[in-house]
Amino acid sequence: MSALKIATWNINGLTPNKSEVEAFINVNHIDILLISETHFKENTIFSIPRFNVYHTNHPDGTAHGGTAVLIKSCIKHYPLPSFCTEQIQASTVAIQQRGGYLNVSSVYCPPKHKIDESRFKDYLTTLGPRFIAGGDWNAKHTHWGSRLITTRGRELKKSIDSLKLTTLSSNEPTHWPTDPNKRPDLIDFFVIRGLSTLHLQPESSLDGSSNHTPVILTLNTPITNRKFAERLYNEKTDWDGFRNYIEENINLKMKLKNSDDIEVATRYITNLIQNACWRFTHFTERVHKQSKNLSALIKNMILEKRRLRRIWHNSRHPDDKTAFNKMSRELKEHITELENKTFQSKLESLTAKADTNYSLWKATKNYNKPHNVKPPIRDELNQWARTSKQKADAFAAHLAAVFVPNRPDPSHDDRIINETLSHEFQLELPVKSATPSEVRKEIRRLENGKAPGYDLIDKKVLLELPKKAIVFLTVLFNRIFYLEYFPKHWKVSQIIMIHKYGKPEDQAASYRPISLLPIMSKLLEKLILSRIRPILEGKIVPEHQFGFRQRHSTVEQVHRVCDKIRKSLEQREYCSSAFLDIQQAFDRVWHKGLLCKIKMMLPHNFFGLLESYLSDRLFQVRESDCTSGFYELKAGVPQGSVLGPVLYTIYTADLPETPGVTTATFADDTALLASDRDPIVASEKLQEALDSIDLWLKTWRISASASKSTHITFTLRKENCPPVSLGNQILPHKDSVKYLGMQLDRKLLWNKHIKAKRDEVNKKFKSLYWLLGKNSKLSLDNKLLVYNTIIKPIWTYGIQLWGSASISNINIIQRAQNAILKSVSNAPWFLTTNELHDNLQMTTVKEEIKRFEKSYKDRLVNHPNPLATQLLQPSYTKRLKRRCILNIKERQ
Repeated sequence: MSALKIATWNINGLTPNKSEVEAFINVNHIDILLISETHFKENTIFSIPRFNVYHTNHPDGTAHGGTAVLIKSCIKHYPLPSFCTEQIQASTVAIQQRGGYLNVSSVYCPPKHKIDESRFKDYLTTLGPRFIAGGDWNAKHTHWGSRLITTRGRELKKSIDSLKLTTLSSNEPTHWPTDPNKRPDLIDFFVIRGLSTLHLQPESSLDGSSNHTPVILTLNTPITNRKFAERLYNEKTDWDGFRNYIEENINLKMKLKNSDDIEVATRYITNLIQNACWRFTHFTERVHKQSKNLSALIKNMILEKRRLRRIWHNSRHPDDKTAFNKMSRELKEHITELENKTFQSKLESLTAKADTNYSLWKATKNYNKPHNVKPPIRDELNQWARTSKQKADAFAAHLAAVFVPNRPDPSHDDRIINETLSHEFQLELPVKSATPSEVRKEIRRLENGKAPGYDLIDKKVLLELPKKAIVFLTVLFNRIFYLEYFPKHWKVSQIIMIHKYGKPEDQAASYRPISLLPIMSKLLEKLILSRIRPILEGKIVPEHQFGFRQRHSTVEQVHRVCDKIRKSLEQREYCSSAFLDIQQAFDRVWHKGLLCKIKMMLPHNFFGLLESYLSDRLFQVRESDCTSGFYELKAGVPQGSVLGPVLYTIYTADLPETPGVTTATFADDTALLASDRDPIVASEKLQEALDSIDLWLKTWRISASASKSTHITFTLRKENCPPVSLGNQILPHKDSVKYLGMQLDRKLLWNKHIKAKRDEVNKKFKSLYWLLGKNSKLSLDNKLLVYNTIIKPIWTYGIQLWGSASISNINIIQRAQNAILKSVSNAPWFLTTNELHDNLQMTTVKEEIKRFEKSYKDRLVNHPNPLATQLLQPSYTKRLKRRCILNIKERQ
């Protein structure tokens, strides 16, 4: 980029003038737009394609004042902390140049406040040695071209002189009062530091309909753009040439006798595949998308508006002002109408079919989704990490401190674990060899659309491999099995960080790591898993563990918990229950303890391979186009891996069970339930189970948070069971608990769960109203398809269980569906519920309950877990006048 265009504009409300802002950016090719008076509130969401938006709202939270910086996303930059007081609001970004960073700030100074020299200096000194600060200062001084000098202008001039700054203006009025008795003047301008004015060219623009004239500053200096993500292939890749190249160049006679040979072979096949892709892919020079072209009519209208504005500026006659306002209004209406037509035509073309590349689902997922830009975060030294590189390093340092085992309990001795690991192995045959057909089969079973690891190879590339390459991989995998050595090349993960909703954005702990592993590593793990799974299902995984198991779901596990609660209520018992919160369960798995359990539970021919798999693993964090250094994973099961969930299941397979206490686990979600007619006895049973689990947790260095765990008494009576503790901490007692996505209240009436689902449904429908509302041109069939596949599953989750609720509670969901269907179909108000559902061929909530319960009952009949099949026969006599789970006859 040879020149950078920065504009400042007091828009007097950014959201209602979005169309005008987009037109201004497109016509004038603006790179950075500094907006004054955004009128944003805390919940305002504003976005413009290909631009990042950073804003600062007025400190009182109301819709006035505020600033924003709109900067092209292709420009390498990062946001700086906002400056927010009642007197001055400012948003600032730092853009990368060849000689360093340049800070660009948008500022607004409301006119009603008194601002002295010190307040201006407080703001200006935060901008660093090189900056451009532009906006509505509401300060007049002849020094920057104003008609007169005001008190605020005199104070700002003092601060500018004191800090040795420079002002740049268009030397033309920028504020045009609507009152004809007031004269126009210049109050929008730039303050700069560390830049030569020879490279800066300010000029006024006659675009815009607000009472402020935009000012455009052209900066003749190169700016650094972000790099595009690397790719191996595109739509122009010659896959026939790719396959032929590999067939001709692959070496099937490589020596594979030791671990060094394995490392050489993994690097060789990776490089061969990458070079073949790049050789037969035509990569055109990719440039960042330019702004969309405007129609000839809009361009002519903009020219006419400029002409009328120039006439009004010169004459200040009311008739000229009226003509200008009329043309501005017509232009805005035309742009809005054109955007609506374009939007509706796109909606009409959306389908859920492959011929449009499933455009309906892509639009549903991505439209109106705010572009999340990570703000500066605090590193381990509590310093601000602002650039992408600094953020990557800060995240990596944080994760390095997370991926370590929990500290051992002082009272625990690891002698038994050490002795187990030191025992000699029994002779075992090597792990069963793989065949090329098995490798092909597992490649096809890999998930579609998964992001590749650092080597950029994904499923599409593996599917295109020729037969010789599959044979090479098969031989390599079999030698890995034989040598019990997992290559280091496939143990490197690249991590990206995703913000956890509702958490503070400036803390590294508020981000969730998503690990990207080489796909050939996942392919090898699938082969290993297929050999371990029969052993696990046969004798290792406890029956109460429903996580990471085929044909096991959360509904069956919650059903077990509800069955226990229902039995207690029917028999007038107290059910004292604990729902435990395991902290960083997967990230802090103790490798030494895990290897001990692998040695005790699995055949010994798997031990060496899994030990190699867990050791010497590395990770790096990727943030935008930058990456951190490499760090070692000292604990935890590899995130994003195929074997990770299985290894965690092995690690927790020996969770102690207590007679008379129901144990329910789904991965790390653990529930314990004990019942008795005497509440004291019920809690004593539960406490006994908690004590044994606490000892087990300490032995295997697993940490459970008592403060985040929940103790709840399920009963029809008012009193609660006595408190219970985990370790030395009392578990907090609550009247409801969320377990595996379902709200369980103390009387198991389901009203809290149903109301929560209703609110979630309404929130999702509101976010999709642009697509499903009565004014949308999307076909009715597609609207119903979106409802059935995106909104309906929200309330149907667990319907097999909460379908036993009272009719009044079930009708809460029915009313929510009625309202949505009427809006979707634009049905008249007098249409009855039955007529509405019949016309749209939609089932009612009661009909859905019957359908789900029937299929669920059929699933339980053939369930592989006896704890699930037992749910078909409730272990209690019906006393309460309630609907029973799975009792379909009651609903007919």
